[in-house]
Amino acid sequence: MPRLDHVTIETRDAPQMIAFLEAVLGVREGYRPPFATPGHWLYLDERPVIHLSLHRSSDFPPGIFNHVAFSLYEFGPALERIKAGGYRYEYYDIPDTDLGQVFVYGPEGVKIELQYPRPA
Repeated sequence: MPRLDHVTIETRDAPQMIAFLEAVLGVREGYRPPFATPGHWLYLDERPVIHLSLHRSSDFPPGIFNHVAFSLYEFGPALERIKAGGYRYEYYDIPDTDLGQVFVYGPEGVKIELQYPRPA
């Protein structure tokens, strides 16, 4: 059965993008094969789920994609990291479910959705 393997984000400022993704998602930079082009791989649960490419040209449109969603088990620590990083965010409830969602806005137009179980 198909599953999502990774998301590639083209960025001009890898350190800023890595700091944002570390704060919001808790990813860690890890091994990346020695490709001819520069980049970084960021890992969750020992899987390289976010690939950063440093090939972004100046005419590439901002907001490379609308958003990517991740599920969280512990929302509190993530919210603390988001606030500490000073990132803009918005809360919503997903209608007819017990899930909440937060959209977090990062560098270069990147938007991350975090879904979490709302308290009963």
